[in-house]
Amino acid sequence: MTKSIKTLFRLLQNFGVEYGISLFINFKLNRLDNLRLPNINSSISLRKGTSDSDAFYQVFVLNEYKIDFIERPKVIIDGGANIGLFTVLMKNKFPEAKVISVEPDKDNFAMLQKNVANYNNVYCENLGLWNRKTKLKIYDKFEMGKWAMVVEESEAEGNIEAISIDELVCKYAINTIDILKLDIETSEKILFLDNYEGWLPKVKMIIIELHDCLEEDCSKPFFVAINKTFSKYTYSISGENTVIINNDLV
Repeated sequence: MTKSIKTLFRLLQNFGVEYGISLFINFKLNRLDNLRLPNINSSISLRKGTSDSDAFYQVFVLNEYKIDFIERPKVIIDGGANIGLFTVLMKNKFPEAKVISVEPDKDNFAMLQKNVANYNNVYCENLGLWNRKTKLKIYDKFEMGKWAMVVEESEAEGNIEAISIDELVCKYAINTIDILKLDIETSEKILFLDNYEGWLPKVKMIIIELHDCLEEDCSKPFFVAINKTFSKYTYSISGENTVIINNDLV
C-alpha cells in the first residue's frame, strides 16, 4: 500500500468520506489555509513547507491526545503551544475552559493567534517557559523545523522573555491547573529542576513529551519533582506523551 493510499485511508477512517476526501485533496494541492474538520468549530491554518502538516497529523489523525482527560477542566495551560492545535482540540472538547497558550517562537505564535482567534477565553503568551524570569534565545538547535524550536538562557543573545509557571499562576489568578500540557523541547529539564514547589502541587493532570532522545537525562528532573510533590499519582503513556494524574487532587 502506497503512502498516499495509507494517508487517504486514515483520513477517511477519522473524518468520514466528505471531510476525508476534502482534506486529502487540500493536502495534495498544498491548500492549507482553511482546513475544516468535523466537530471542530473553526477552520485550521497550516504553513506550507513546514512541520505544521506533521503536527496536524499527530494531533488530529494519529490522535496523540486521545487520553482519558479529567472531567470538566476549568484551567488548561498549553506549554509549547506551537501553532495552537492542542489548544483548538481542548476548546472544542471543553469549550468552557480557560486555556493559556505559551509559545516562544514569533512565527509559530502568529499562527497560534490565527488558529485560536475565533475561540473565547484563550490567552496567548509569546514567551518561553522556564523556572525563573530571564532572557532566552530561540533557535532550531536540532534542525528539526518549527515544531522543535529550542530555547536556552542567554542574557547576551536572548531575544525573548522567560516566564515561570508561578508567574502564570499569579497573572491569571489560578488556584488549580486542571491540565498542564508540556511539549517544550528539552526545557522540561530546567522547568522541573527547581522553583516548582509553589505551582506543581496545584496541577491535577500533566501531559508531557519528554526529550531524552535530544538531551541526556532530560526527564530526570521531571520524575524527581513528581515523586517529591505527589504522594499518590497514576502514570501512563499515550503516543509520545507521558501522562501523570495527581491523585492527591483528583
